[in-house]
Amino acid sequence: MKLVVVGGVAAGASTAARARRLDESAEIVVFERGHHVSFANCGLPYHVGEVITERSRLLLQTPESLRESLNIDVRIATEVIAIDREAKTVTVKEVDTGKEYTEPYDKLALCMGAEAVRPPLPGIDHPAVEVLRRIGDMDKIKARLDAALAEQKAGKRGVVTAVVVGAGYIGLEMAENLHHRGVKVDVVELSDQILPPVDHEIASPVEQHIVQRGIKVHLSTAAAAFQPLSDNDSADRVKVELNNGTTIAADLVILAAGVKPSVGIAKDAGIEIGERGGIKVDLHMRTSDPDIYASGDGVETPHPVLPGTYLAPLAGPANRQARVAAENICGRDTTYKSTQGTSIVKVFDMVAGGTGASSARACHSTW
Repeated sequence: MKLVVVGGVAAGASTAARARRLDESAEIVVFERGHHVSFANCGLPYHVGEVITERSRLLLQTPESLRESLNIDVRIATEVIAIDREAKTVTVKEVDTGKEYTEPYDKLALCMGAEAVRPPLPGIDHPAVEVLRRIGDMDKIKARLDAALAEQKAGKRGVVTAVVVGAGYIGLEMAENLHHRGVKVDVVELSDQILPPVDHEIASPVEQHIVQRGIKVHLSTAAAAFQPLSDNDSADRVKVELNNGTTIAADLVILAAGVKPSVGIAKDAGIEIGERGGIKVDLHMRTSDPDIYASGDGVETPHPVLPGTYLAPLAGPANRQARVAAENICGRDTTYKSTQGTSIVKVFDMVAGGTGASSARACHSTW
C-alpha cells in the first residue's frame, strides 16, 4: 500500500506515524507546503515573547528524523495543488523552484488544516500586518518586533506599539507575550466579550485582569482599514482604523480573527464539503471518496451535545482523528464519534477554559 498524506503538522504527522506502526511495509509520503514539519503550534506566541527562548524547542520532528525513525518520506516546501481521483494521483508543486510533478497513491489522507482569516480590508497586505500560524510567520513577527525594540533601546524611537485583532485564545496569548516584551498593546474584538467561545461569566474576569495589566480592550469593534502612518512610512509603522472612528498607530498588527478550513483541493476534486465549510467525513474519517480520508482543522465532526457537525480547530482532536483515519486506512475498524472541544488558555495569572457547548451556542442551535 502507498499512503500519501497532504499536510505535515498535527494531523498529517500523526496519520503517517500511526500508519507506519500498523504497517511496516507501507510506502508513506508526506507533503508539507511549509518549510517545517511537526512543530508545536501552541508555543509560537511564547517564542515571540521569549518565554520559550530556544526556537529549536518548537521543532518536534524533521524530515530526517522521521525518515530515520519511521521510514517516512517527508517532502517539505512541497504543496499539493490538485487531486485526480480517477487516476489516483496528486499533482504537487515545489514551493521554492516551481517544479511540478504527479505522485500516485493507493490511499490519500487530507490533513491541510486551516488558514488564518485575512478579511479583504483596505491595506490588509501592509507588511506590518501579520498572522501567526506557522514557524515562518513567527520568525517574521519576532524579527520585526526585535528590530523595533532594538531601536527603542538605542533611543531612536519611543514606545513600541501593537494591535491584536481578535481576542480569542491566540489573540490573548499574543497580547500577553507582546506585553511581556514591553510593548503597548491594544486588543480589538468584534464580539461584546473577549474569549468568544466561552460564556460571559468566564470571559469577564479575564478581561478585567488584562485591563489591569495595561492592555486596552476595544469590544464590539472591528478593524476597518490599515494605512501607512505617513508617506515615508510605507513599510514600517501602520495606522489601524477601527469602525468606530478610532485610529491607533502601531509598529505591528497581529490578525487573530479566526481560521477557515483549507479545503480548496478537496472541493476542486469533487469531495463533499459540509454545511460549515469543512470536509465531510464519516465516523471512520472517510470522505465521500472511499480511498480518501481527512482529519484535523479542515474536517467537520459531530458534537456530543449539539445537533449537526462542527469545525474544531484544536490539536487534540486533530491528533485523535488522525489516529482513527490511519487505523481505518490500515484495515482496522475504529470510529471517531464526536469532538467535545475542550480548550484552555493562560493569560497572565489567570486560566480560563471551556468544554462542550457554551450557553449562547446551545441557545442558538437548531434541535
